[in-house]
Amino acid sequence: MAAQEIELYYNGSKQEVKIPASCTVEIVKPKVIQSSMEEDDIIQAALDHPTDSISLSNFIEENNSFLLILNDHARATPTPKILKHVLPLLAGKEFGVIIASGTHGLPTEEDLKNQILGEFYDDLREHLIFHDSKNDDFLNLGETKRGTPILVNKIISEYEAFIPINSIEPHYFAGFTGGRKSLIPGICAFEAIEKNHSMALLDEARMLALRGNPLHEDFEEAAGVIIEGHPTFAINVVFDGAHNIAGVFAGNIFTQLYEGAELAKDIYSPIVNQSPDVVISVVHSPLDQNLYQAQKGFESCLLTLRPGGILILVASCYDGIGPDDYAQMLQSGKSPSDLAAKFEEIKVNYKLGWHKVGSIPPFLAERELWMVTRLDKTNLDRMFIKGFDSIQEAVDNAVAEKGQDCRFLIVEDSANVCPTHR
Repeated sequence: MAAQEIELYYNGSKQEVKIPASCTVEIVKPKVIQSSMEEDDIIQAALDHPTDSISLSNFIEENNSFLLILNDHARATPTPKILKHVLPLLAGKEFGVIIASGTHGLPTEEDLKNQILGEFYDDLREHLIFHDSKNDDFLNLGETKRGTPILVNKIISEYEAFIPINSIEPHYFAGFTGGRKSLIPGICAFEAIEKNHSMALLDEARMLALRGNPLHEDFEEAAGVIIEGHPTFAINVVFDGAHNIAGVFAGNIFTQLYEGAELAKDIYSPIVNQSPDVVISVVHSPLDQNLYQAQKGFESCLLTLRPGGILILVASCYDGIGPDDYAQMLQSGKSPSDLAAKFEEIKVNYKLGWHKVGSIPPFLAERELWMVTRLDKTNLDRMFIKGFDSIQEAVDNAVAEKGQDCRFLIVEDSANVCPTHR
């Protein structure tokens, strides 16, 4: 009986993988939306008929200076496609452009040319401001009712109005990306982000949840303070499994997120039929750049796997593990139970990054975590992860362990996709 041949993304290209025909294989991926409208028409319609707002053209006519707030290289937001419609309206107006990096590292010039600014690199490079959450000067606007200090980049005081451009995908503790995240964590201080992200440890902070999610509600409260006195026209994109624009939601930074989240849920939350023995979680670019980002592919899929199963996280991590303190956290335990104990201790005095560690020890108590990656295997061993050089090698080992009739679930673009049980 011929093997099942499947092509999966890894390290910038496709790898052919063969799985025994006797195995059951279920593949889920973001839905592809067939639209009767061209992308430019979808964008323009949203800008002309926004949610709870005047049109973008009228918004720009009514204000004098603008701060464009753009996603960084850690998101696949098709920013240049939006800029194509926004920049002509800003002709003759004063404006600046800030990269909302949050606590991420700064983008390279190649990131700016190929992803963030695209064809507008030459026109916008001189306007560009890079946000640095630890070293910039910040305005202190008080704190939220949950105690998050509202420390925002002081550059906002130089501009009258804001135009944040973002994208909406499921997020494993914020519910969804987009909207308010352009402001916090986007252009806030490290201390503000750390305090807010400590709420990721709460059960209510979970994927696909906005209302009732304390972390998201804290985002909204802080964002509301930040935009006070600054008219804001938000533009958020939802793209489909073919990376085409499926919808654009513009206008009020809060209400448009809830509208866009419904479409994002339809595209990124496929139904799975049964709990598998093996999950192959395939992280796509740009979130495969390091483990700090690729870990989202673990969080998205961990609840689909049955006890005793294996999760194979596929991410090249060409930039390494990520921030040094995150690497130290992951390697700080002598065993999974020791790491769990350290996590319980850190809850009392939370440090940013530990929200990405807490789910690993209980997962390892009943399941195995493997990786196909360029990361050093010695470092993987210290994190209780079994490393492989190719997807095929990992699959062969999984079949040897779970049997020729085992059940596979393959999750494409797993850092964004949230599979749910029927």
